[in-house]
Amino acid sequence: MAAYATELPIRPDLDASHAEVARRWATSGAWWSGAERLAMVEEVRRARDGDQLAPWVSPSQIDGLIAEDHVLPSAAVDAIWRLTNHPGTLTAEWHASILSQGVNPEAYVELVGVVSQANAVDRFADALNLTRVDLPEPSFDEPPQLTNDSATVTSHWVPTVPIKGPNVVKALSAVPFEGDSMNLLLEAQYVKMGSLLGDLVSDQNSLTRMQVEVLAARTSKLNECFY
Repeated sequence: MAAYATELPIRPDLDASHAEVARRWATSGAWWSGAERLAMVEEVRRARDGDQLAPWVSPSQIDGLIAEDHVLPSAAVDAIWRLTNHPGTLTAEWHASILSQGVNPEAYVELVGVVSQANAVDRFADALNLTRVDLPEPSFDEPPQLTNDSATVTSHWVPTVPIKGPNVVKALSAVPFEGDSMNLLLEAQYVKMGSLLGDLVSDQNSLTRMQVEVLAARTSKLNECFY
């Protein structure tokens, strides 16, 4: 079940988690169809591989950059490019502008989940000069598009449900499927959720937890993560 064609010793749990997340992209989510979710991943790749736009320039403003028959609304494409290439520039006003164009708040949460997963998986492959994970055929099931009544806007821009855990986990809580997908990657690429705050000394595969945190902090700095 290898997701990558390489002779490098890729850990089996990385390979398996990336393949499983790719399978999840192709399934219908809470708000977006399988075809739309795969289109999000493809748009992430276009945003990373194409000419870099300034953060204040939306791809929908450039003639011919977005196909007229694109399955995603223009606001979603604009959000994907900004999230992929300029996450450090996001503001509450920008987020409100995306919602004002008809994107449901919980649909935005799902989009953020898929976009962040696609970036994590693809950047892993790109950093090691590996072939990116193949995209499966999409599910044709219609998403239910049901609002989570327990999700409200409190300390985030997006609606969240009252669960315990760090804010980065709460951020996707209105769409549990995306939180589960994040956890799959978290356990393989970082540390298990149960060890996040309670275990600061164990080795994480070939690295100590302190070494992992040094790399995580440096990566966060380079990505302009406010954490």
